[in-house]
Amino acid sequence: MLNLSSWRNFLYVLPAMAIYALFLLFPLLASLGISFTDWDGTSLPVYNGVANFMRMFSDPVFWIALGNNVMLMLFYTLFPILVGLTLCSFLYETRNQTERSTLRVLFFLPYIMPMAVLGVVWRWLYNPAFGPIDQLLRAIGLPHLALSWLGDFTWALPAVGFVATWYFFGFCLVLFMAGLQRMDPSLLEAAELDGSSRRQKFLRITLPSLRPEIRIALLMTVIASLKAFDLVYVMTQGGPGTSTMVTNIFMYKQGFDLHNFGYASAVAVFSMIIVLVINGLIHFAIRERN
Repeated sequence: MLNLSSWRNFLYVLPAMAIYALFLLFPLLASLGISFTDWDGTSLPVYNGVANFMRMFSDPVFWIALGNNVMLMLFYTLFPILVGLTLCSFLYETRNQTERSTLRVLFFLPYIMPMAVLGVVWRWLYNPAFGPIDQLLRAIGLPHLALSWLGDFTWALPAVGFVATWYFFGFCLVLFMAGLQRMDPSLLEAAELDGSSRRQKFLRITLPSLRPEIRIALLMTVIASLKAFDLVYVMTQGGPGTSTMVTNIFMYKQGFDLHNFGYASAVAVFSMIIVLVINGLIHFAIRERN
């Protein structure tokens, strides 16, 4: 039986557990149940088994949206980590502490801004009529490069992805800088005395030492790429056509525009499973080795 101290501890965590159950656990279970129904949001749900999942697997638009999520992983995950590692190595060798701190703060600034706000700003920057980017290209004699970035079927997704890279690379940089601060500097000094080049020191000492930070960066950015919604919705709403359609926007349109809440819930459940599987693979691939 629980003693008085255990009951007191339980009462302390009860408010947090209640909030978690009300706003996270209950909606998750409700979405799981709704995914097996045909429901328009007004009438009673009608159980239809796995029909929503079968429809999802045969829906070409869903696979286009999922493919766009995979493409966005390059901009949400790969590019920010590569840029963060490159700048981290550069800043770590900067002797001036003031310059290092100033640059680190400037690079991190985009990450403290809401993505929706950044989407509005960059939508204005990309504007083909009065946006500064196209105006600059015309001013320097490159009018053929001035495009309707967010209205072009080819360039819309990379244009949105560039903003995501600009948003996340500062986070990766600060994370890697924190990892370097716990690294023993004598390792680099010994490697330098042995005649190791900068590339060899980075690949054989710095990179393995940043394994925990790289794992955190991968988890955070991969999840963000699979959950992408606010930035894409504000900038393009999934257009033009389906060129920037992602699974969350596809789910939103199915639920709130077409009132196919059962189908939208099935997409949400499948997306959650993908996130869990990828998280497990990342933990397994970049685990701590004794």
